[in-house]
Amino acid sequence: MDPRTVRARLRALVAGIIIAVLVIGLVTSRIPSQTDGAGQADYGYVYSGAKAEAVDFVRANLTESSILVFGSSEFSTPADTVPQVPSQVFGLHNYGVKPMLLGEAFDQALWAAIALGAYASTPIPRNRVVLIVGPGQYTDGGLDNATFKERFSRPLYARFCQNEKIPDGVKSYVRNRLRQQGIDEATIRAGAAEDPISMLNMVLYDFVDDLRIRRDLAEVREKGMEFPTEPYALPNWQSLMYEAYQTGKEKGADNEWGLDDTFYNKQLKPQLAALKDSRSEETYTDTMEYVDLKCFLDVADFCGLESLVVIEPVCGPYYDHIGISKEVREGCYQKIRDEVANHPSARIADFSDREYEPYFLFDIVHFGCTGWVSAELSIYEFAEGGI
Repeated sequence: MDPRTVRARLRALVAGIIIAVLVIGLVTSRIPSQTDGAGQADYGYVYSGAKAEAVDFVRANLTESSILVFGSSEFSTPADTVPQVPSQVFGLHNYGVKPMLLGEAFDQALWAAIALGAYASTPIPRNRVVLIVGPGQYTDGGLDNATFKERFSRPLYARFCQNEKIPDGVKSYVRNRLRQQGIDEATIRAGAAEDPISMLNMVLYDFVDDLRIRRDLAEVREKGMEFPTEPYALPNWQSLMYEAYQTGKEKGADNEWGLDDTFYNKQLKPQLAALKDSRSEETYTDTMEYVDLKCFLDVADFCGLESLVVIEPVCGPYYDHIGISKEVREGCYQKIRDEVANHPSARIADFSDREYEPYFLFDIVHFGCTGWVSAELSIYEFAEGGI
C-alpha cells in the first residue's frame, strides 16, 4: 500500500478517535453522574428498574435508617388503590426505618441473588435484607427465557461477580443458571472478566450501561419524595391496622372475597366462569426457583447479612376456583419454609395462613390494605432487631 495512503488512513483514524472522545466527553458532561445530588429526596419507593440496577445511585441515597427490600410487582401497587403501601406508611412518617424497595414485575430469586451480591460488595445499613416471595414465582416450568432476558441486568451481574465475599461455587451456580435462562456467553464472560477480550468487553459494557442508567435516572429523580419533617415517633400498628381494615372494607364491599371491588368487577368477575379448573395441572414443583431462593440466602450468609423472607399469600378462593388446591399451595409454602429453616441467619414472616382473609390482598396475588400493614410491621420489627 502506498505510504501516503497509510499515513492518510492513520490521520483519519486518529482524528476519528479524537472526535469520538470529544463527543463522549460532551455527552457525559451533560448527564449527571449517579451520585450527583445524593440525599436530596427519598427514592426508596420509586418503582423503577433503572433505580434497581443503579448501585452507586442507591448506595449514595442510603442512610442509617435504610433497609434493602427486594421484591417484585407488589411494589407497583398505587397508593390510591391501597393507601397502606410503604410510601404512605414509612415515606410520610419518621419512624426510623426507610425501606429501599428494589425490584419490578418478574424479578424473582435469581435476579434478587445477583442484585444482593452487587449491593453487598460494600457494607449496607443494618446488615439486614428483606426478600418478598409468593407462590406465583414457583409455577411449573419457571420463568421463561424471554421474560428473564428483559429483566436481566448486566451491571448488577458484573458487580455480583466482583464481590469477593461470594465464593466461586455460588458464582458458578449463577453462571449456569444464566446459561439456562438464555443469557449469551459473551455477556456471562464479560461479567466475570475471565480473559483479556472479556475484560475489554466489560469496560465497554460498563461505560455504555452507566450512560444508559444515568439517562434513565432523570425520571427516577423526578419521582423522589420529600423527607418527612415531623419528629421521630413509634408507629401505632394497632391504629394502622384498624384504618387498613376499614379502608379494605370500603373498597371490597361488593365481593365476597374481600378483594378490591374495581379489580374484582372489571378484571376478575368476567373471566371466572372460563377459568374454572383451568390450572388444575399446576404442582409448584417443576422449577429451579427454590434453588434460586437458596442462592439468595447463601449470598446473604456469605456477605454477613441477616435476611427476612416475607411470604405473600395468594387468594385462596380464587386458587380453589382455578383448580390449584390448598394442598398444592401448602406444598409450595412448606418448601419456602424449609429453605429458610436451613439458613440460621434467615428469618421468616409467613402470611400463608391469610389466603382466605378479606382485605389482606387487593387482587389475587398482591398485598392489600391489611396485608401491607402486616408486611410492614414484620419489616419494621426485623429492621429494628426483632423477629
